[in-house]
Amino acid sequence: MLFSLTSKARYLLAGNPSAPVQLLEEFAESQDAHIRARIAENPRTPLRLLIKLVHDESPEVRVALAYNPAITDMLLAELSEDENPDVRYALAEHHAVPHVILQKLQNDENPYIAHRAATTLERVEPVFTSAKVAQTQAQAA
Repeated sequence: MLFSLTSKARYLLAGNPSAPVQLLEEFAESQDAHIRARIAENPRTPLRLLIKLVHDESPEVRVALAYNPAITDMLLAELSEDENPDVRYALAEHHAVPHVILQKLQNDENPYIAHRAATTLERVEPVFTSAKVAQTQAQAA
């Protein structure tokens, strides 16, 4: 960069969906896990960076990936096997995680994760059921 940004400015820019990709790439190399976590949750972060961040040393970064609306199911599946329980718990409580991953997390060795995944499935199941009923009714009409 041509000029130096404060840590707070880097943090804010890293989470900005309008930030240039070049800046996101630069910030993904930051020594600051908070900055990398903001990159991980930014919906405009390119897939190649998300793939890299799945293997980040900081659990905070991997947890942030769980909340990125642009993350792929394949990367979520990889996170569901993360060694850190906080990462798996973040997935288990997130309603947008695919059903199949939540079902897998219901059987997690950690009882808190298993319970959270079961609770999340109970919460989202009526939504899926209602959507299927509406779709069936629309097709019948």
